[in-house]
Amino acid sequence: MRHVLDAALAAAERGARAAALAGGLLMLAAAVLVSVDVLLRKLASVTLGGADELSGYALAIGSTWSFAFVLLHRGNVRIDALYQHLPRMLAAACDLLAISALLGFVSLVAWHGSDVLAQSWTLGARSNSALAVPLVVPQALWWLGYAWFVLCGAVLLLRSLLAFGAADWPTVNRLIGARSIEEEAADELHNALQATGKTEGRA
Repeated sequence: MRHVLDAALAAAERGARAAALAGGLLMLAAAVLVSVDVLLRKLASVTLGGADELSGYALAIGSTWSFAFVLLHRGNVRIDALYQHLPRMLAAACDLLAISALLGFVSLVAWHGSDVLAQSWTLGARSNSALAVPLVVPQALWWLGYAWFVLCGAVLLLRSLLAFGAADWPTVNRLIGARSIEEEAADELHNALQATGKTEGRA
């Protein structure tokens, strides 16, 4: 069971990384579109039309597509003033409670989001703008981010429960625990070394 869940988590991490990259590129494209629109308005008194609407869709979609990556890499904000002083078993129990609450909340959002999506599909709803975008398209892409988060979160929770049952506190912390200052510093150093290596390689 452990090996199956580890393999599922590795696949989820790869998928989450790809989704986060796609979401980031989508936001970048939206930023370029808005910048071009602003310049055209300033310099030529013309507009592309719909840039604000499309950028709103891109922000919503790109954000949800990044949620799973943040969860799997423990990038979500945690208040750890008391947590870091707790015994390992109690800290692990708090971690399980935290991810269960987060997963429950996002599952609720995804559930109601599916209702909105189904209603837009049934009504053939379109945006109230010159573009008249079929709302089911951006809403479906937005909802997929939540659905993917729930799937990844469920796998992560199952693997963490398995580690908790085996009293494997280091694994629970590695999977869902709050990141320590040492881990943050190590990641920053790793990223800096990678950036330095890439710069030297180009030179």
